[in-house]
Amino acid sequence: MTGFNLLRLAALGLVGALSAPAANPPAFAHDYRAAAVNWPAPVRPPAGAPHVVVILWDDIGFAQFGCYGSPIATPNVDRLAAAGVRYSNFHVAPVCSPTRAALLTGRNPHSVGVACIAEYASAQANSTGGIRPDAGTMAEYLRAGGYSTFAVGKWHLTPMTELNPAASSAYWPTGRGFDHFYGFSSGETNPWNPELYQDRERLKNVPAQLHGRPYHSETDLTDHAIGYIAEHRANQPDKPFFLYLAYSAGHAPHHAPPEYLAKWRGKFDAGWDALRATTLARQKALGLVPADAALPPANPGIKPWAELTPEQQRVYARYYETFAAFVEHTDHEMGRLLDYLEHAGLKDHTLIILASDNGASPEGGPDGQWNEIRLFTTGTNGTLEGGAKHLDDLGNALTYPTYPTGWTQAGNTPFRRAKGTTHEGGVRVPLIMRWPGHIPATGEVRPQFHDVVDVLPTVLEATGVKPAAAGPALLPLHGTSMAYTWKDAAAPSRRATQYVEIYGHRAIYHEGWKAVTFHPPDAPFEQDKWELYDLANDFNERHDLAAARPDRLAALLAAWEREAQANGVYPLDDRRAAREMLLPPGSPQQGARFEFFPPVSGIHKGVAPDLRGRSWSMTADIAPGDAARAGVLLAFGGRFAGYALYVHEGRLKFHYNYAGEERTTVATADPVPTAARQLGASFTLTPDGGADVFLSVDGREAGRGHVPRRLHNITHETLDLGCDLYTPVSADYASPAAFTGALRKVTLEAAPR
Repeated sequence: MTGFNLLRLAALGLVGALSAPAANPPAFAHDYRAAAVNWPAPVRPPAGAPHVVVILWDDIGFAQFGCYGSPIATPNVDRLAAAGVRYSNFHVAPVCSPTRAALLTGRNPHSVGVACIAEYASAQANSTGGIRPDAGTMAEYLRAGGYSTFAVGKWHLTPMTELNPAASSAYWPTGRGFDHFYGFSSGETNPWNPELYQDRERLKNVPAQLHGRPYHSETDLTDHAIGYIAEHRANQPDKPFFLYLAYSAGHAPHHAPPEYLAKWRGKFDAGWDALRATTLARQKALGLVPADAALPPANPGIKPWAELTPEQQRVYARYYETFAAFVEHTDHEMGRLLDYLEHAGLKDHTLIILASDNGASPEGGPDGQWNEIRLFTTGTNGTLEGGAKHLDDLGNALTYPTYPTGWTQAGNTPFRRAKGTTHEGGVRVPLIMRWPGHIPATGEVRPQFHDVVDVLPTVLEATGVKPAAAGPALLPLHGTSMAYTWKDAAAPSRRATQYVEIYGHRAIYHEGWKAVTFHPPDAPFEQDKWELYDLANDFNERHDLAAARPDRLAALLAAWEREAQANGVYPLDDRRAAREMLLPPGSPQQGARFEFFPPVSGIHKGVAPDLRGRSWSMTADIAPGDAARAGVLLAFGGRFAGYALYVHEGRLKFHYNYAGEERTTVATADPVPTAARQLGASFTLTPDGGADVFLSVDGREAGRGHVPRRLHNITHETLDLGCDLYTPVSADYASPAAFTGALRKVTLEAAPR
């Protein structure tokens, strides 16, 4: 070896490998050779701890899975049930965020700050829009106990004002114990064009196709769930994992591929009354309800199918066909996850828990909604005519549908009322558990009364993880493990008492009895009429015993008061849309002037300028160009409601989309000059409920028009500058419609409310 190469090796500290062996190293106390090896011991759960998969469906009523009596095809849900146990007396909160908070924390939702959905946070201690920090989560416990943790799908537990990259991670999945998150944070998303986050980064585009087919979020969510597990298994095969998979189905909008839609054509022509009757018969055969069970009277406002016109029947049936297609498609996607667990040798070592977050939804109103965004942006129900006009598009990307309330009643068979109430139709849902070798693979039914707060203690018992591992000073758990029911169908229920409240509707269960009240909006709470039911003998609330058993009712109301005080239920709040995105006085969103320096897009409504009930003006500073410019300057919302300012075919245009029902376009008469440096629009409220729109080029008026009706709110999709993400506000362009010129600054100025 040349001297030059020896010098190089010496410089790298490697020459010793080529020279004579060194003498024994010096006996120096601080030399690494004399130090003890001290690899940190990894935290591991007890031997035999299973992987844990919790799958939460959305707005699925008690009777909307095949194994719970539905004719809707759910073969993969059914195979889980056949290899495990089903629960017939499992309860949740009446709406989604409280159920998710209770499931993940094992505590009652009011006590952890999630009395209602995140959008309706009221600044009261019981309704902050996110889980309070001292309520440990299932992910925090399991991660501290040695698990990897993944959340995929719907979260809906982050306050609206925290949905931005400048906020802390305190209320995001990655701040509450999950190593990774892929999904959406609002109450719903558009499966064809979803608003997704990867950890805390908003994804501003999705692929056009997955597996050679048009993109659909349920496919994407399943891909990411499988991907997280596959990566985990490849890197740490001996470490258990926890997957929380929260699908979009069956929440609106009901979207499904065309072959699934075609399969269900004509399958519900017999109507909701016939479906309700045949479902009850199947439930009896499946052992889910007593053999002598009868249906309660129809919910208020539900007309008998036979009294509907042929046109009503035609349109209404198509809505439920669309829902069935959505559910079957999602079941297929979930089946891919089950297949992967089996293929990877994980099936026998995985505890799977599957449930719904509340009963079937009544948000479609009596006629259904071809565009459910209408309900939240205008406060009005859909119409038969609107459904008929869009009938052949239901389920595709041009609609945002949900079914009429007659189907809601059938989906909650055999119970009364629906999502958003405290009667059984709002809170009793399917629950399935499978764990080979620990849960009998018999498909049996378990009748014990339990609540969603009991899921976390069940997981902790199965895994052997102790909640103290997540940290000190945590709120006590409210739940009770259900593991005792797995091998003893006749075991007495270990949950004696459970309260529930939403929008002022209240209920208390105690040792087989239930007191419940349906609260009319804006009515005095002290005037609410309480009903009393002996659920042990009247499981679906058919016989009100309040007048016959005043002593029993008084005892339950005393129990209600104890539970309400202990869990911070007060103050009661019966507002709905009136508390949509309440903001504190002086919050940045309520300012008078906002400046944006592109590129800026994907601003969530919770942190965007709050222009509700305000006149406003906008100015876009652009660079003069030699060629025609095109594209969006500002957009807020999308195909189903919103407004946009853009350049199209050379002219400046403002388009106002009133929930897809009424569209107004204001345009300049002349093309935008290539030398233009400022493009602007003003939106001035008028007493008729509309607004005057003025367009300007370099400060001079260039067009005017009138919007006849204003949206109450922009509830879906984002504020974008220089583009329009997700779906387009106007049919003049296709998203993202990026502005082709140089957009330097956008200034918004807003008047007081």
